[in-house]
Amino acid sequence: MTGVRRGPVGGTAAEPAAEHREDLTGEECRRLLGTASRGHLAFTRDALPAIAPVRYAVDADRLVIPARPDSDHLLPPRGAVVVLGVDEFDGWSGWSVTVTGHARTVTDPAGVATWDALGWPGLPDADDGHCYVVLRAGVVRGWRTPAAPAPRRSA
Repeated sequence: MTGVRRGPVGGTAAEPAAEHREDLTGEECRRLLGTASRGHLAFTRDALPAIAPVRYAVDADRLVIPARPDSDHLLPPRGAVVVLGVDEFDGWSGWSVTVTGHARTVTDPAGVATWDALGWPGLPDADDGHCYVVLRAGVVRGWRTPAAPAPRRSA
């Protein structure tokens, strides 16, 4: 392969080298998940990997994602293992959290009403036929990159 730009050994643009990264505890990961509302859901569709941008809310150990029943690209099969990735970066510093777990689609009116109660600005009315993908958090991992050190001044 020609023209490939190589990053520093031990890190990539998506994941910095270990010496510049701090692993987060499960508690820190869950707290950070509560500060954001958008992420990327990774799943398989027709035996191929897929990633979709999603809105979500945290409810205890579940992540709740609004969807449409006719949204074939987003609705995973019942019990499918999916991954939600959420991150926030500002220049060099930031954090990234991934949640892996089993997903289920909630379409029954009582279940939809339960998740509607979380409050979703801009979400269509319940009469519009939306549903939810509910991800039960299984494996939760994350890391943080502290702010870059100040540049050294030459004498």
